[in-house]
Amino acid sequence: MIRSTFTKVRPSLFFRQVRHAEVVNTPASIFFGGHHNNWDRINRIANEASRVKIDYDSKYAFKLKLAAEKRGLASVNELKKDVLSKKVDSQPSLPPQQPSIKQTPPTTSTTKAASSVKKTDMKYESNAPTLDKVVKLDLLAKESKESIAKIWTQHYADKDGITAVIPVDTYSTMYQVSQKYPLFILPMPRDTGLEFFFLQFQAHQCNITSLLEYKTKGEKARPFLTITHYPELADTKGIVLMRGEINDNPKKMISVANAQFLAFAVQQFYSTKNPTSVKLVETFNTLPEEFNYQDLIKEMESIIPLQ
Repeated sequence: MIRSTFTKVRPSLFFRQVRHAEVVNTPASIFFGGHHNNWDRINRIANEASRVKIDYDSKYAFKLKLAAEKRGLASVNELKKDVLSKKVDSQPSLPPQQPSIKQTPPTTSTTKAASSVKKTDMKYESNAPTLDKVVKLDLLAKESKESIAKIWTQHYADKDGITAVIPVDTYSTMYQVSQKYPLFILPMPRDTGLEFFFLQFQAHQCNITSLLEYKTKGEKARPFLTITHYPELADTKGIVLMRGEINDNPKKMISVANAQFLAFAVQQFYSTKNPTSVKLVETFNTLPEEFNYQDLIKEMESIIPLQ
């Protein structure tokens, strides 16, 4: 019998062994290839973003270091961690389990959201593992959503990567937008300025690499970060589990703090009702010649203020 109180069960009981390669080693031809991508277009994007980076390096290097110093922090990485920690209330995570809480049936809006999430048309190929390959789904499904959230986050707490438990309404928005507009670019603060990252959604998985990597290697570029969403519990529990894996083949190119930043930024552009953010994603995919990198940088500053 499965016990209802999380403290009486061990997370290891629920998890299966899944190879790291199954999660992060998406074939490059799938990640960057296909009729929906265009080498000339992405190469132009990479070149343009590189010019923007050079123009903004001195401004952002100074600004980031100044912001870190004002907060008594030693580095830009610490600044990013500090900013993200203060945003935790807006993250799609669940509160700690309260033993007296009873599970409530899904609302009509939640049911519709879950339905939209589970209707995967597999427009793009994906080798993402399903949840039953990661956990003993029949056991986990008997737990409350609060217990599932604790089990999921505690299991990965000492592992290299990132996790989240996302309300189905939030993920439904992300999923629907990502199927229409699967490509985007994100600027991330570094100690020396800004670095641009290129992302592509495929079904319930999002692969992210640096534009420099793609500009250099083209379709042989490797994802630096692979974010996998598991919607199997969307209709019964109203949640979607997320796991972000950092590629370490042949070596890691981003830190856990970087991965947290990129995942947070993805959510802000794909799960938002902010018309400016939505318009940027739409323009990048439908009218790339009109996409303005300075508008993107300005919007990132409004999402994650550096001062």
